[in-house]
Amino acid sequence: MELTDTQHRILVALCRPVGDGGGFATPATNQQIADEVYLSVDAVKAHLRTLYRKFEIEELPHNQKRARLVELVVGGGYLEREGGGEAPAAPPARRTPTTSGPGHGSRRPRVGIAVAGIALAALAVTALALAGAFSGGSSQATSGVGAYKDAVRGYCRLALGTEEGRAGVTAQARARTYLAVIETVRGRVDSLPPPAESDRALERFRDGLTSAANYTSVVAEGPPAEGSAAQGNVVAELTFAAGQVQAGALGYGLGSACVAIGDLVNRSAQNAATAP
Repeated sequence: MELTDTQHRILVALCRPVGDGGGFATPATNQQIADEVYLSVDAVKAHLRTLYRKFEIEELPHNQKRARLVELVVGGGYLEREGGGEAPAAPPARRTPTTSGPGHGSRRPRVGIAVAGIALAALAVTALALAGAFSGGSSQATSGVGAYKDAVRGYCRLALGTEEGRAGVTAQARARTYLAVIETVRGRVDSLPPPAESDRALERFRDGLTSAANYTSVVAEGPPAEGSAAQGNVVAELTFAAGQVQAGALGYGLGSACVAIGDLVNRSAQNAATAP
């Protein structure tokens, strides 16, 4: 089973107490995982939901999923890469928009500001993508890179076709439609062997797809309460992911269909802001 670097780091953190304390130790809590991998607790929860689906244990009772996931991960040898189970170096913490206030909800998160920020993010994305195109596009792509780009473009076109006629009437239904499109692209892109030479724009595109899938799944499974910190966080993360997808698609030259996937992630952000 293919795992992203972020998913691998989360699994390492999840299983660490068991490895350190023997078979009777309990898996790490969401907060412990978040502290180790430099993500928010909401992001950790979203990644764990994705992992439960990947390991086909999402139907288990909630109090059994974590222990079963640890069992499958350890038994399947998923921790043995990158130096015998050691977690890869944690990435530098990025500036994640926060919506929590002091006390017990004494400040309502400004979800409306996040919605308005979507338009500003689109302008920033365009500038970022153009800068990346001019700074990194001087060398001609090899035939292998060209074939890779063609495949990704085809996946984007294929995924967009699945949205037609399935808009849905509720925020949750719309989120499921968006999630199907995003997961179609992300799953197929993840199945492709990446080009030999790394490219920042491609990494941005792939990271944006992963984040978009994780946070759209939050709304698809049950929209956060209106005006809550959780809703504000989801909207902010989806807006950021839309920018990553669009900037990555433009910077790496993936064409209009893949840029349109970023537009769809923007719609997912707007949908999350108006839910439930």
